[in-house]
Amino acid sequence: MRILLVIVVLVLMGCSSPSKKYDFTFFKWSIHECYYLKLNSSDTLYYIDVYGFKKETSFVILNKEEKERINNVLDTITFPKEQVFDSSVDDGVTNAFIIKIDNQSRKLKIHGHNGPKRFWFFGKLLEQIKNSYEFTKTNKKVDLNEIDKMVLMPVPPNFKVNIN
Repeated sequence: MRILLVIVVLVLMGCSSPSKKYDFTFFKWSIHECYYLKLNSSDTLYYIDVYGFKKETSFVILNKEEKERINNVLDTITFPKEQVFDSSVDDGVTNAFIIKIDNQSRKLKIHGHNGPKRFWFFGKLLEQIKNSYEFTKTNKKVDLNEIDKMVLMPVPPNFKVNIN
């Protein structure tokens, strides 16, 4: 009887669907703050503060509930075909999202209350989660190249600064 129970348990555990492996990056810019949040399939959330001239990386281990809240959104949210919703007004808040699953990436940049409301709500959720933790500084380098291409303006060719 015990052997049968062990076999049933092993079969049931083997039938569970594997969790998706993903790499998710969020960017927020406003006049008051500028930061990235980076999360992969683990429970570590990286916070990269780039406000002003600093670039400080910190991390926190998410509790199970927060990790599940984020995973539920990532599993259900649908990225629109359009990748940029911009505003002609320069001030306001900019949020950018990139998720990579199985070598496919989806991107979205929203600014000035334009774009899908569900992403504005998701940005607020991520900000609430960030604000509810105390992060620990680390020297780990976090790859932000792909999202930087979306949110940073390229330096024009032949750009010169005259310091005289």
